[in-house]
Amino acid sequence: MVIDQSLFYDLTQLSSEGVPFEGALNDDWKFDFSVHDVRRLVCTNQAYMTGRLLAGSLAFESRILHYLIVRILLPRSSNLAQVSEEDLIVMWAFHTDRQIDWAHLVRYCMHKALRLNSPLPYPHLVTLFLQHFNIPLDYEPYVPIKRSFLIGAAVIASFGYRKERDGSWVKKGAQPNDDEGHLPVGDDSSLLQSILDRFDGLQTYVGERFDALEQQVDMRFDKMDSRITKVEGDATFIRTCFDLPLPPPSSS
Repeated sequence: MVIDQSLFYDLTQLSSEGVPFEGALNDDWKFDFSVHDVRRLVCTNQAYMTGRLLAGSLAFESRILHYLIVRILLPRSSNLAQVSEEDLIVMWAFHTDRQIDWAHLVRYCMHKALRLNSPLPYPHLVTLFLQHFNIPLDYEPYVPIKRSFLIGAAVIASFGYRKERDGSWVKKGAQPNDDEGHLPVGDDSSLLQSILDRFDGLQTYVGERFDALEQQVDMRFDKMDSRITKVEGDATFIRTCFDLPLPPPSSS
């Protein structure tokens, strides 16, 4: 099974506009990017500007963005609370409205996982590729798919914030006059809205793929139910022909 660049783009329908980012600074961005400046951009006023950076030091909207990066865009299975330089670059690109070639980045991440002999990210794409090459999946283990990815109040509360009656999120333990702790985040949050707008295309794409997968799984279960019903009917017919006792009725 070989998936070249052209086929990858055709199957995934991901956007290929923007800079071909591969986890490190490229020539287009290296003169504009400064780790120190980006830390000041994404962190709270109390955060240290040197040393290891943890997600707890990020400002409210950057904390949400980092959560999306490590779980959806550049998913990883460990060090989820640590902010890597790769994470910083992606957050900086969002903050400064720089376009990333997501098709190139997703393909790069999958190639990287193969080189490291790690589990492939983006399982919905893996399924899509297998279906394209007619790889039989009828007898593979089925894992239910979450049809949507929702960041709810429980997730944001886990960041150390609570929601006020006016809809704003306030850092737990903040004093009433603490400007740093009181963070009005609603429909007027331009950065957060921009982030969600950029994710909209990917979410729509993923949602459509999940709908298609769910329909196929339902069809397979319907076929399985039909086969089981037929087998039960055949078994009853054989028992009747040979005067065998029928099995006791199911307790369900």
